[in-house]
Amino acid sequence: MSLSGLLRHSASRNVGAFCRQLSGAVTKEKIVTLRHQTGLGLDKCRSALIAKEGNVEEAAAFLKEEAKKYGWAKMEKLSGRQSTQGLLGVIHSDDSQSVSIVEVSCETDFVGRCEPFVELVHSAARTFHKHSRSLLPVGQSVAVGQFDFERMRDMQVDGGSVSLADHLAEFVGVIGENIVIRRGTSITSPLLSSYAHSVSVPARDDCQFSHICTVADLQLLSAETAYSADQKQAARRLCQHLLSMQPEDPGHAMAARPYNLDSVRAAHKDLLAEKFVLDESKTVAEHLEENGLAMGAFFRTQLGQE
Repeated sequence: MSLSGLLRHSASRNVGAFCRQLSGAVTKEKIVTLRHQTGLGLDKCRSALIAKEGNVEEAAAFLKEEAKKYGWAKMEKLSGRQSTQGLLGVIHSDDSQSVSIVEVSCETDFVGRCEPFVELVHSAARTFHKHSRSLLPVGQSVAVGQFDFERMRDMQVDGGSVSLADHLAEFVGVIGENIVIRRGTSITSPLLSSYAHSVSVPARDDCQFSHICTVADLQLLSAETAYSADQKQAARRLCQHLLSMQPEDPGHAMAARPYNLDSVRAAHKDLLAEKFVLDESKTVAEHLEENGLAMGAFFRTQLGQE
């Protein structure tokens, strides 16, 4: 055999050995794991693992970077398409003093329920909740602020080094639909209650998912008592009433503390006279009074609301 023939034979054997070794490194389990981490198809996951010689972490980082690059191009291409489906991500703070609502829309109901999209809504809501107070007026404890995506795009996701805009692009690259973070709403007050009407997507950590949400700004009638579990449940039931009956919205103006009770009762005269939807033996006013509560204002938002 000639020298060139020997070299070709040797090279062929080396390539074959490398392929067999690589095949052992790219297992079915690794492909499935990578797919769960990224939401991408099996073929893309397999190709990434081959490129990174079976290293799942490096393959995941590679795919995310590629998805981000592809996502920016895809976002521009898809930007004109209607996105009327989606979710609200709602986070109510443990101290009941702030509520954050982020609206994320997509094109189809199927995508609106899929795991990658739900994770995007979750991470967007957590990111906005963490940064939203910095957007509100300094020193103002009672406030409502609505912010478009341009005010949110540079927020760092979960305290990392990725902006919310890049995070969105990555998911567009994975999902392949026109996905829009429409707005973030931040509400702060010494005492808030909220109700997010449940959908088929279960809550995740401190984030609830919904298509419609109501927030009520409240005050205890007695300054001598703490906010009890019974009052918290009564306040939540009030928010359910506000959501189901859809009374006229008073303009989201939050009342100064302490309330002028005559003024807030006059502002909500018709609402307070309504039969309480969860117990029609009483009015809304009676429900509030028997639970030691007064309502200063309320805020309602829903998916697709202009």
